[in-house]
Formats: sequence, structure tokens, C-alpha cells
Amino acid sequence: MSALNIEFADSPGVCRLVGSLTLDYVMDLEAQQSALWQHKQLTLDLADLQQSDMAGLAWLVRLVGEARLRGVSMRFTNPPDTLLKLAKISDVDKLLPLE
Repeated sequence: MSALNIEFADSPGVCRLVGSLTLDYVMDLEAQQSALWQHKQLTLDLADLQQSDMAGLAWLVRLVGEARLRGVSMRFTNPPDTLLKLAKISDVDKLLPLE
């Protein structure tokens, strides 16, 4: 496993999650996530996730809720198959703005 970070791209409002979106690392994002709310439109690329679990999925669902409260339009791109399967099994796939 590896740590989890938010990396910001050169384009405003575009960033990617890199590492393991798992219980062991999801709390690492708490300090970093405040930087996400500087944009009114946010694209979070998930292509560089190495692992994901239910805790990571729950964090994404919570992130979507917080984005709505802040008036931020959010979308997730390139979700890994494992994350898609977890979302479907948990019946939260419709809550996530997946592309």
C-alpha cells in the first residue's frame, strides 16, 4: 500500500487522487481537502488510485455532499473498476458523479 494524496494539475479545478483510497490512508486527505473548495467546478481524476475500499468510497460520497453544500460542481473521472463495483454493490453509484 501507499499513501494517499491530492495532486493539483495545471488546469484550474482539476486534480487527481494518487495512492490507496483505503481506511489506512483516507484520513490523510482531511488536511488537503480544504484546497479543493477554491474552485466552483472540480474534476477529480481517479485513474492513479492503486486500491480502494468502503472507507474510501464513503469519503467520496461525503465529498460530494460537502461540494453540494459549498455550491461546487464536482465530477469524478477514470474511476477504477474496483471502485465502480464497490459503489454498485453498496447502491451508491447513483450518488457519485462518475464519468
